[in-house]
Amino acid sequence: MLTLKRLAIYLITFLITFILALNLGNWRVVDNYLVGYSNRTSEDEAIVNKDIVFVHIDQNPPGESGCESFYRKRRNTINLLNAVIEQTINDNGPKGVILDIWFGNDNTEMDDLLMAIENLKALGCPVYAAYNINASTESVGIDNVSFDNLEQQHLVQVYSVLADDPEEEGSGSGRYHTNFYGETNMASYENDFYFFSESMQSNILIESLVHKVVRDLGDSKTMLLQEKRRGSIVPYASISEMQERSYFFQPDSILSLQSFLPYEGMSPEDQVIDMDEKIMIVGDPVSDVIDLGNSSVPGPYVVTWAISDLLDENIRLKLPLENVWVIISQMLFYALFVAIVFALIFKYVKSLKTKPLIIAFLSALASLLLLFIYYKVILTFNAVIPVGQTIVAIIVSAGLCWLFAYKFLVTGVAEGAEKYDIFISYSHGPKAEWVEKNVYEPLAAYRKPDGDKLNIFFDKKSIGIGEAFTSKYMWAIVDTKCFIPVVTDEYYGKNHCRNELDLAVNRYVEKLIDINMLTFSFEAVPDPYRTFNFIEIGRNPNFIDMITSKFSDSPK
Repeated sequence: MLTLKRLAIYLITFLITFILALNLGNWRVVDNYLVGYSNRTSEDEAIVNKDIVFVHIDQNPPGESGCESFYRKRRNTINLLNAVIEQTINDNGPKGVILDIWFGNDNTEMDDLLMAIENLKALGCPVYAAYNINASTESVGIDNVSFDNLEQQHLVQVYSVLADDPEEEGSGSGRYHTNFYGETNMASYENDFYFFSESMQSNILIESLVHKVVRDLGDSKTMLLQEKRRGSIVPYASISEMQERSYFFQPDSILSLQSFLPYEGMSPEDQVIDMDEKIMIVGDPVSDVIDLGNSSVPGPYVVTWAISDLLDENIRLKLPLENVWVIISQMLFYALFVAIVFALIFKYVKSLKTKPLIIAFLSALASLLLLFIYYKVILTFNAVIPVGQTIVAIIVSAGLCWLFAYKFLVTGVAEGAEKYDIFISYSHGPKAEWVEKNVYEPLAAYRKPDGDKLNIFFDKKSIGIGEAFTSKYMWAIVDTKCFIPVVTDEYYGKNHCRNELDLAVNRYVEKLIDINMLTFSFEAVPDPYRTFNFIEIGRNPNFIDMITSKFSDSPK
């Protein structure tokens, strides 16, 4: 009953830890790291979709004043749109233009900007721009930002022109976010944000620019793929590849193809930009960066990688399995696996029976190895398993198994490894030297029929300096075949001696150990143990022969 009660306590402890692990802790950091690692690419590996053209536009042009710099920035965008218009008229226009640029509430060159957008849309080339949902989040959390406050930060006339025809299927408001949460190996993003509008008394949808572009400009296959990736991740790919595939926009007087300057390391066949039916992404990877603490990654590159990923019909990206039932199933399975491995080792590997900490470590290691194999298998299906909470379950399960086995051993009712033939228990009192000379030394000199020595636990010889005294003799008793207490008057009054005898008696009751008690007088034997058979040394001078007789016929 005591064992069942203790087992119930451990199970309840595991369940409490299990629930806490599901609800507390930023396990997504661990899982996202694994996703980023699983999707890592080499610097020379091509990732960006061939249907994408990236154009680097300077968003921090020099000027004698802040106003002049802003004017040039806005003018750069207008000139780029007009250059694309020229190419579209000449049948070399893109499928769509994505401006990873947001337009703040400033009317500078607004009429020319609106005209350029409208003219390009009239030619059948849609234009998209970023809507900065972080524009007013300095003092409040993003969940508490109102749509009306955001609108005040933006040049709403531009976004209204960017909006789709409301009668079209999948129409949008022209307001599409590029909000990413940057981490060490990857960025994560959500498709949809809803903000409350006081003026409209309703929630307003700001959807992902990435998903809007792919829905509008991708084919039917990529649209189906997109639906499977609602709220996704973007592992960082090769920045050098992005640079080598970038064109720099510096407008000439007639806004010709020569306005798009090639990267200096670009191959000869790519020296002239080909935007025909391509998706053109425009941004400033120098000034627009995601700060990762020890490093940074250009924001427009992240948007490009995300769009490229959703356009990839071969499903290159390995996505995380985020279903809560997958996480719960994993946690329970691997925790149970740890317990099973622990139980098997504890039962069948005798040399480790009194080493529960090592068994716990080996069990956890076996479970982690199985988890790694499972990770590799699932990886072949372009998916990445969540591991953070599962690893916690493995560690907790191994810890509880260790604690349960430890308590199980302390009670003396576990099978031992039978490492020692004899354990000599005695008091470090007046008879200590006598015990060594008359008990230990004769037994150490004895040879079994096969010539082997007796393996004896004798604290002066078996416990080294600095070793944990209590745990050492406790495990030794569990690993002993025969326990020999040399009972003197002060023996049972010593804590260690009393612990040793009590533990040995517990094992004796379970028929796990023999006890040959030696004493100098009947009165020295503790009252609870006077019913035991004992050898009174004064009356039996051949007591060593009586002890060794049981080993004379023992096989090796």
